[in-house]
Amino acid sequence: MILEHKTCLGLRIADRVILSKILAGTWRVDSENGEIISRSTGKPLCFLPKNNGYLSAQVRYKGYVVNVTKHRAVYIAGTCKTMDDLPIDLNLQIDHINGNIEDCRLANLRLIPFWDNNHPLSGRKKRIFTEEQVGEIRRRYAEGEPPRILAAAFGVNKSTIHRIVSRRTYSEVGL
Repeated sequence: MILEHKTCLGLRIADRVILSKILAGTWRVDSENGEIISRSTGKPLCFLPKNNGYLSAQVRYKGYVVNVTKHRAVYIAGTCKTMDDLPIDLNLQIDHINGNIEDCRLANLRLIPFWDNNHPLSGRKKRIFTEEQVGEIRRRYAEGEPPRILAAAFGVNKSTIHRIVSRRTYSEVGL
């Protein structure tokens, strides 16, 4: 069975706020260090961790308070030059390639559909397996070891093993 994913058109208000601040010169991006710099202070904006672990700040915009996440601000500021460049599919998320949600360097961020995001690996939790463990799981599975045995050996649910061997998670890891 092939899953069909549909585009969910829309625009996040946070994306408009971020790009508006960049285009107006109120903010600038330091993509090397993953920081948003305030023009008025010359210092990085203060992003604080929320319950989900993501760094977030409340920003005033046209009389409203808008929550902006740091990784989204760095990505939008670093890749979008006009409002037409903003992602218009609400299914798209900003993924931390290395799985560290505090590493907001532009080189560590990518825009991917939510179903390709390595949850819970990037976002709410740190990665639970090393690349070597993922390779071992895939190798043992290819050699015929059943998922329930692998799950018991690695202390996870059988469905976690299925997601790893089908490359729905850890897709960037070889073998």
